[in-house]
Amino acid sequence: MEWMGFVKKENVRKAEEILKKDFDIAAKESITIRDAKALGLKEEGAFFLISGTENGVNHCKNLIKEFVVSIDEKELHKAREEIRKEEEKAAEGFGGIFG
Repeated sequence: MEWMGFVKKENVRKAEEILKKDFDIAAKESITIRDAKALGLKEEGAFFLISGTENGVNHCKNLIKEFVVSIDEKELHKAREEIRKEEEKAAEGFGGIFG
């Protein structure tokens, strides 16, 4: 399962800390946090992309729900695509190390 949400700049650190402190469930999920500006988007804040089990993703969403704000679906899609591109480039580079 995968979920993506947006957190305003002033709450990014708080949301990140809450997820980091949850060693039982959140620590077992894949959590990617990217600044919106670094992804080429105009928003002030960060995108949280959480992947893992249905229970784990839902738990993480619940932990930071007070910080997640509504954002245009097109912006979420664009951010997700940019993160995927970054991950693909990183994987290609990592593969070159062993090639």
